[in-house]
Amino acid sequence: MQLLKHLIKKYFWKIVFKNKIYGAAVAQNKAFVSQLNESPSFSKNKLNIFTVDDEDGILLNIITKTRTTKKTFIDIGSNDCINSNCANLAFHHGWQGVFIDGNKSVLERGKYIYKKYFGEAVNRFSFFQAIVTVKNVNDLLQKNDVDLLSIDLDGNDYFIWDAIHSIRPKIVLVEVQAEKGNADFIPEQTTEFELYESDTPKGASPSSMVKLANKKGYELVATNKGCYNLFFVRKDCLYELKPISVEEAILYASEGITPHQPALE
Repeated sequence: MQLLKHLIKKYFWKIVFKNKIYGAAVAQNKAFVSQLNESPSFSKNKLNIFTVDDEDGILLNIITKTRTTKKTFIDIGSNDCINSNCANLAFHHGWQGVFIDGNKSVLERGKYIYKKYFGEAVNRFSFFQAIVTVKNVNDLLQKNDVDLLSIDLDGNDYFIWDAIHSIRPKIVLVEVQAEKGNADFIPEQTTEFELYESDTPKGASPSSMVKLANKKGYELVATNKGCYNLFFVRKDCLYELKPISVEEAILYASEGITPHQPALE
């Protein structure tokens, strides 16, 4: 089944991703950005082009409010670069960046699709196959000056971010184990690598990840609908944004509300 999905995505990419790349997706992004530019508030509207739990819209909100203009990202645990929190920025907003994943086959699938769509402009992106560890992560990042860092490693996210010192992006998006809630929980590091994601929760608790973020000079400003992806902004880049607490994030998520931000004045 997974092999079949791989072949479909590789050879019939125009059909599979048509709704994400063309037509309505373009219009939805333009409309979303237009209303962001017209309002000083953090929009409560939702946008899911390549994501399912509002990450596309939350990122555009944060990017606008943090006055981010370089349009550069690094995506650690990028999967096929389509099932990525950075994909909407790449296809619809002129961003460039680096995709890193340990699974060679899914990374090659993404590279194939990006080449088909971007043509010669695909050199805006780099694709690295690597198992990211605390020992090699800084060498992989190579002191790139980036606006957004996304970490989605299903378990070692806490340790990888803690080990990073070569870059200090404005925005960090990192996966947590929402089920651990407000308890302090940091899992053991693992050397296991999953070919495909399982449904077993992994990773540090939201509370522990926020404490790490604060230690590194970041504040929690938003979570996705399920509270399993946390969005942090470097303290000197907050501008109009206000930090939210873990309790607020968990409460919003339990009520089925995307906990973007309190109303901004």
